[in-house]
Amino acid sequence: MNVRGVRLHYYRRGSGRPVVLAHGFSDNGLCWDRVATVLESRYDVIAYDARYHGQSEAPADGSFGDGKDLAALVEALELDHPAALGHSMGAGTVAQAVRERPELFRCAILEDPPWRDEWPAAPRFEMPRWSELSVEQVIEYGQKQSPDWHPGEFPAWARSKQQLRVPADWSARRMGILEDWRPRVEGIGVPTLLIRGGNALRGAIVSRDVAAEAQRLNSRIEVACFAQAGHNVRREAFAPYVAAVTAFLARY
Repeated sequence: MNVRGVRLHYYRRGSGRPVVLAHGFSDNGLCWDRVATVLESRYDVIAYDARYHGQSEAPADGSFGDGKDLAALVEALELDHPAALGHSMGAGTVAQAVRERPELFRCAILEDPPWRDEWPAAPRFEMPRWSELSVEQVIEYGQKQSPDWHPGEFPAWARSKQQLRVPADWSARRMGILEDWRPRVEGIGVPTLLIRGGNALRGAIVSRDVAAEAQRLNSRIEVACFAQAGHNVRREAFAPYVAAVTAFLARY
């Protein structure tokens, strides 16, 4: 489907009230498969590939996919007030969409969005050359990095890494997600569940203090924390994550 001049690929399954899923950086829409399998019995589930990811187009110029892409997709598919669920980069996308176009959505769920006051200095990051590896080799790499993930997570995760096409200046383009999060929180205009991990050693971004301030800034925000999980909350605390998501969706 053409959205704002870029062809975006999406996957759709189930029936009922719509729920749109926005993946994190370097993932794709199929990385939501385990969550979608739970939701499809009650909801019309749409998981899309952001630009530069999956089977969507990678324009030569422009920014990474954002809330405007999500809002335009909702309008193009004529979805009736969907819920929007996003992880990491996708959570930032959802937060922007429900801030700028709240009339399109009924609620939002944000899994560890990039909300942090200070970003620690990190060594220069060189992405693995995924395209030079087989899918089996990428899966092996992922299993070594995250041995407690469910085996079903890895096939789509591995394929998404090989599909990723980033511009030469991708690091600079991503800096937009690291801007002050407070104005973004204050403007959210729909009921929102903020899901965070409690394990910073596993990459959790949203801290207890940030989550508490988000609630102070916006009374529409609820918080669920899973102590054992890091940045990939649904992959590291799947059962309680799904319970929290389905309970929230049932209310809205």
